This record gives sequence, C-alpha cells and structure tokens, in this order.
Amino acid sequence: MEPPGYVCEAFGGVGGAVRLGGGEGRSWLAGAVVLKPCDDPVEWAWLADVLPTVVQDGFRLALPVRAFDGRWEVDGWCAQLAVEGVHPPDGRWLQVLVVSAKLHAAIAQLWRPAFIDARVHPWSIGDRVAWAEAEPPYGSDLLDHLLSVRRHVELPSQVIHGDLSGNVLFAEDPATPPAVIDVTPYWRPAGLASAIVVADAMVWRGAEPGPLLGACGQVAEFPQLFVRALIYRLVTSILFGADDLSAYVPAVELALRLAG
Repeated sequence: MEPPGYVCEAFGGVGGAVRLGGGEGRSWLAGAVVLKPCDDPVEWAWLADVLPTVVQDGFRLALPVRAFDGRWEVDGWCAQLAVEGVHPPDGRWLQVLVVSAKLHAAIAQLWRPAFIDARVHPWSIGDRVAWAEAEPPYGSDLLDHLLSVRRHVELPSQVIHGDLSGNVLFAEDPATPPAVIDVTPYWRPAGLASAIVVADAMVWRGAEPGPLLGACGQVAEFPQLFVRALIYRLVTSILFGADDLSAYVPAVELALRLAG
C-alpha cells in the first residue's frame, strides 16, 4: 500500500513515493524521507526519543522524522531520514559484524523499554522461546535438536538491534560509514545480535561459516547465543507457516557441534 500524498507532505516528502526493495516491501522513498507503516506507535516514539542521543561512531543511523505538526505517526505511517547506501549482493557479513559491535557499544546504556513485554508478533514469540520464556511449538525435529543443547548463560542484557542482517547499508564511498536502518529493539546480551547475523547469513544466503565464526571468536558464550539465534529464527518461520525448513539444516548442524 502506497502512502497517501498528504502523508508524504506531512513528513516533508516531495515527489511521488517510490517503493523500496528489501525487507517486506513496505517502505517508500519520498524525497529525503523513507515512509513505512507504523506497526507500533509506542515503540516508534521510544526510538525517536533515544536514537538521536546515540553517538554515531563507525556507523550512521537513519533517524526518525517528525511531521510538520510534531507527530511521529500520521494516519498509520511513520518516517525516517533516507540514508545513502545499498544492500550489497555479497552481504559483507564481516563488516556487518563490525557494525554490530560498534552499534551495541554505543547503545549499551539505553534503558529497557516496557513495550517489549507487550509485543505478541511471531518475532517476539520466537525470541521468548529462544530464552525459555515461552513454550516452543511442536513438530520440528530441528527445533527439538536445538532445544536439547540449549544451556543457561550468565550474560548482561541491553538493548540490541535484533534484525541487523538486512538493515545495514553500504555507501559507494568506502570512507562513508555503513548506515543502520529499521532498529528493532530487544533486551538481550549484545552478542546475540552478532549470532543472529551469522545465523541469517548461513540460512538465507548460504554463507561459509568459517570466517564468521572467526570474527565472533571474542563474543562471550557464542555457541549458546548461536543456538538461541537459530531457535529465534526457526520458531518465527514456523509461526509464519513455513513448510520447508531445509535451509536451516547446515546452521543447525553447526550449532549442535559448537554446543556439544
């Protein structure tokens, strides 16, 4: 669904809105702003409050934009600044992991947002199952195998971006820091964000795990975080009704070896 012209104008967008690729195909570029449906106005208002306080060192943030009348959401739409950059075809996973480390160091002091507890979408359920805060769905041997090697970990939690893999853009000029878009906040150990990147790279893009594991060698409790990252993604896929989970097999087999 395209944003109405008056919504684009409310956020300062000029010209006709153009649908952007990637993600769920729900984002639209209108001049210097990107508009998308505002699924959770409370979450978006929180991001609008805290993201401008983050020191952008080694990365750029696509900051939320107010409408001319001061609102963060207009008739179900919200906006953020358009940032230079593209999704590279090769993923640049090692660079994404570097961005993850820098971003999470920069946001380590953010407070825990209360809206996390109220979310009921499949991603939030997958996250809770991964951390034994919700019951897992039945009928998946892959999930059962992962649950069998999950162990308790003692790690501090903080705000993390739970969906970095497809939300880091790279500019043509290598001197321009990568841009982080669509921050999806969860309250988990910082290393989980990197584990999710490794899981996504393997499952969705068939990436070779060796270099990725090497880049995560200093992430505390990485094997257990990797197990949880795969549970998170696998449960989400199951809840969305995925019939073919075979793409998860190599990553799950790796997780079982690492956690064994």
